[in-house]
Amino acid sequence: MSSQESLTIESMLMERPQLAEEITNKYTAWKSVRREAENRWKETTNFVYATSTRETTNSTVGGADPDNQTGWSHSTHIPKLTQIYDNLIANYRFALFPHNDWFKFIGEDKEAVTHDKRVAAESYLKTKHRLNNFEDTVLELLNDWSLYGNCFAEVTYESRTSVETDDTYVDYIGPVVRRISPYDIVFNPLGASFENVPKIKRSIQSMGEFLRSVEENPTLGYDPKVVNTIKETRSSSFLAGAGESDKSEQLVFDGYGSWTQYIKSGYVEILDFYGDIWDSESGELLKNQVITVVDRLHVLRKESIRTKTGKANIFHAGWRQRPDNLWGMGPLDNLIGMQYQINHLENAKADALDQMIMPTRVVVGDVDESEVVTGKPGGTYRILGGEGSVGNLAPDTTILQADFMNQAKMALMEELAGSPREAMGIRTPGEKTAFEVNSLQNAASRNFQNKISQYESTFIDKLLNAELELGREYLDGEDSVKIVDETFGVEQFLSITKEDLKTNGKIVPVGARHFARQQQLIANATQLIQLAGQDPMVLQHFPSKRLAKMYEELLGLDDLELFVEFGRLFEEQELQQLAQAAQAPMGEEPIE
Repeated sequence: MSSQESLTIESMLMERPQLAEEITNKYTAWKSVRREAENRWKETTNFVYATSTRETTNSTVGGADPDNQTGWSHSTHIPKLTQIYDNLIANYRFALFPHNDWFKFIGEDKEAVTHDKRVAAESYLKTKHRLNNFEDTVLELLNDWSLYGNCFAEVTYESRTSVETDDTYVDYIGPVVRRISPYDIVFNPLGASFENVPKIKRSIQSMGEFLRSVEENPTLGYDPKVVNTIKETRSSSFLAGAGESDKSEQLVFDGYGSWTQYIKSGYVEILDFYGDIWDSESGELLKNQVITVVDRLHVLRKESIRTKTGKANIFHAGWRQRPDNLWGMGPLDNLIGMQYQINHLENAKADALDQMIMPTRVVVGDVDESEVVTGKPGGTYRILGGEGSVGNLAPDTTILQADFMNQAKMALMEELAGSPREAMGIRTPGEKTAFEVNSLQNAASRNFQNKISQYESTFIDKLLNAELELGREYLDGEDSVKIVDETFGVEQFLSITKEDLKTNGKIVPVGARHFARQQQLIANATQLIQLAGQDPMVLQHFPSKRLAKMYEELLGLDDLELFVEFGRLFEEQELQQLAQAAQAPMGEEPIE
């Protein structure tokens, strides 16, 4: 009897390690705890991407008539949540990356604060970010953060190659930030912090993707025997009798249902556990472990997490933190009810207008039915007795006030989401001085600034330093990075070694903080010039060249090189020379 013939679901269940069963049970339990959050995500997503109320909960209770039985019910969806969502993403991204130097290296000892060490660390990350589209990945994470209220990312060290004819080229080697969908990760939500709680990341790979990762990434440490077992369960001889093996109800796979459907799908489910776990078979507490379970039956890998802290390089950011719950709440969650009401009022108003255009007919007494024109949306209301007459039932015109109610609600939604109306270029009513406008804008944007600063310090900061740590650990030989001379703007290429990155310091993102500080400085500088201009004796103590250079930096115009000392003076001289040349008679040289 071959090994494939003896391989059955019953035998694999009997030989399943206790760790595989424990991790599978944890995944199922933690996923069920998250079910309420998933339902909330689904409803929010439906409202954000809806094109009509038929795709939202407005279609089930009130609002649009999905079967159009009445003939006049509307299904208009006002995408206010969509506009708020897009507005938040745009402003968050601009605040995080206001310029190219949005992060800096801070040394913690005498050697680390040298210029060469700082340039090496910053240039290394800037080059890697440019090559692996770091900002696009952060944009995806901002989408998750704003839509679901939670975003997750993993930092890994990868080497990607491409083959052209007989030559193999290295496309990229270095740290990479990977987005993890909130649907693909579970953890103990009652822990004190995300870093310290055990967590399970789920991924689905085709057999080709799985076998390629085994071949190209031997550092994963996958057990070769388990890899062979995975191949055997996908072999033709095993699949031929898979129907008879589908007897266990405890192996139910997300998206597939039964064991047979999962095996025949051609995909492999991988559960990566990170953290501390009790191994009941050995009676040992396994600390800071990464344990990979495949097919919910086999332990593919079991080893210590290879980081300086012993914690996985998986990071989480929540938009609004909950007490005693690590799952965050999104900025749009509280606005679903208001969006529902806006849609309901808009469609109720449209229905009322249809009734005004074709009102309900009132038929009194004996009237020839052939002369009573009925249609949609108008109907007929009959009153028995009395003289025969036909009239229209006057509608209630107070429904027209729904427009004003919706405008007020949409303005309130903007403020509740932490996105001030001034961010869209809409000024609040009333005449104000420049100082009053700046003061109001700063106060209105505090919630927005607080959220993006929190995201930067608790999430982006960890991503950057994890990238730098992996570079220090895995950089082999030399790596070439591009640097730009701050004085002359000349591009140069610098060779970086592992020793250049091994410094006592850290990367600190300053984009959001610079953004807030920049807005404050611009407002203060403008007010300073206005006040100083009223007293020439005071103004003479502020050199014009320094003020011009300050405005160039604050307005982010450094790359345009607009600041030239006495540039207008040289332009005026050139203009005078051209004017003299144009006025001079033919054959005569202009006077210098």
